[in-house]
Amino acid sequence: MTADHDLLQNPESAPLVDQPQPSATPAARPAKAKKPPKPKTATVAGDATFVPQPDGVYIQRGDTEPRKLCGPLEIVAQLRDANGSGWCVLVKLTDLDGQTKTHQIPRARLVSDQSTRVIEELAELGLWLSSAKDRNANLMLYLQTGTDAPRARKIERTGWHESAFVLPDEVIGPTAENLIYQGAGKPPIALAGTLEGWRDGVAKYAPGNPLLLLALGAGFAGPLVRLTGLDSGGFHFYGDSKAGKSTICDMAASIWGNPKDYRMSWKATAVGIEYASASYNDLPFLLDEINLAEPREVDSVVYLISQGKGKARGKDSGGLRDFARWCCFAISNGEQDLATVIRQAGKTIKAGQAVRLLSIPARRSVGAFDDLHGYQDAPALCAKLATTAAQHHGAAGQAFLARLTAEDMETKKQEIRRALHKFAERCVPEGASAQVRHAAHYFALAGYAAEQATLYGLTGWDLLTAWEAACGLFEDWLAQRGGAGNEEDRQIIRQVQAHFEQHGEGRYADLARNVQNDNHAPKTLMRCGFRETETGSVNGEEVSKTTYYVLPQAWTGEVLKGFDPRKANRLLVDLGILLPGGDGKASRQKAVPGMGKPRVYWVSPKLWEWGED
Repeated sequence: MTADHDLLQNPESAPLVDQPQPSATPAARPAKAKKPPKPKTATVAGDATFVPQPDGVYIQRGDTEPRKLCGPLEIVAQLRDANGSGWCVLVKLTDLDGQTKTHQIPRARLVSDQSTRVIEELAELGLWLSSAKDRNANLMLYLQTGTDAPRARKIERTGWHESAFVLPDEVIGPTAENLIYQGAGKPPIALAGTLEGWRDGVAKYAPGNPLLLLALGAGFAGPLVRLTGLDSGGFHFYGDSKAGKSTICDMAASIWGNPKDYRMSWKATAVGIEYASASYNDLPFLLDEINLAEPREVDSVVYLISQGKGKARGKDSGGLRDFARWCCFAISNGEQDLATVIRQAGKTIKAGQAVRLLSIPARRSVGAFDDLHGYQDAPALCAKLATTAAQHHGAAGQAFLARLTAEDMETKKQEIRRALHKFAERCVPEGASAQVRHAAHYFALAGYAAEQATLYGLTGWDLLTAWEAACGLFEDWLAQRGGAGNEEDRQIIRQVQAHFEQHGEGRYADLARNVQNDNHAPKTLMRCGFRETETGSVNGEEVSKTTYYVLPQAWTGEVLKGFDPRKANRLLVDLGILLPGGDGKASRQKAVPGMGKPRVYWVSPKLWEWGED
């Protein structure tokens, strides 16, 4: 399987991102005699003049000597949200250990009866405060004076803000104004080691290992999901313990931070995962070990992640809180596939879940790998990857964003759409269901993202290496699924078949023996209907075919339980499984002993002609 080179940009040289080096410590200077500080940038409020100095903020009234009000406390910016509300004062302070910290103070609290709590919070952060009786009043006055400070926009979620990408401690790309991340949750984006170290110790081992290539592509794809318009979704890698499935997911995490900190456990409530998803907006979202999850919550979590919006919740003061929102590429792992975990809770996996978090077996030639690159076994290779990722992480993600945000976003969106379309042309069978085409987009986006990282000079792979791996794994997924048909249609047929496999004789009275008033006919308990068997000869062999006549309550309440009866009836009629009446209804009349001619659902022997697809 190959993909056209016109899907990808021409390779360009990409600067490598190294760990920033600390600046040299300035030489110590001889101590000087203390003098009253000279005003730097004085702020006047009434008869008070506030003078910020390196060692703290001083206040002066009239010709009196300036006196120290508090330790270093600088008004950095006046913040407001995207709607121009929620104004806050952003301050920078130095604590008693000399550590610099930032703190956000809502302006409404400066004039409320809780204003003293503002002072307490600053003290809790380690700010030195004078013991003067008028300290609180003067400090509150100082905080109210900085209205001419630079304006900044509060950003409550990571990810795209126009053409810039906001991370907790950095904004990458061009911005029209200063953006400051103030989210409730802080994803553990971290930088350690060098890009070369990550490339030579992690990316180097991906060629020849399709699952690792796909996982790394998914890691790079986080910022691209929103550009495609796709729902949040992704891959669930499953397989035996210690086979390497967690390791390949950790390598996706290493693109952005330390894997042990970046990944999140499935052992969390649905509400916890909702808030965590919002923290990883426009980033890959990793959930580790699905066997730790509460089975009854897994199906709702999958839908929650894909919807990209949390539940409606009320405010204490009335009205609704803002919805938690996100868009992310999900990467999960565990020993069991998604359908098995959901069945453990007595539920059936829905078609929408199966094509949003795609179950991919991590069973290759050697565990999750095909090429051990000279290592003795899968655990040895996993140990090498884990050691490298702990030492070198984060640089690849930041370098990827630096190159991505330098491009025109509208052009990039069109390029991604063309790539997804080309993937579908080459890999998706003609006549495939919309569900299969939707699932193919996740494989295509992971392959495209990995190729972009290669073009940016981040991986060292040959072009199309990751693209080919995505195509091959999609074909494997499709074969394992059983074909390209509609999953809900397949589930309906499987459920109807399973019903008659289990109850075909026990709960369906033999119509021939009932007509003959056979007193020795077996009793039919909890009867669902009747059956009628015809015997004939095909190529010299005796063959029997059974038609079932299902009573209406049993049809909707048991045979089609969990499905929309109208949709299921329409499908079964179209396939010739259900023989409709002449009046256009899905049921028709049938003469049965003791019941006259009730309406029943005629299930023909064609039911058994339909396999997986």
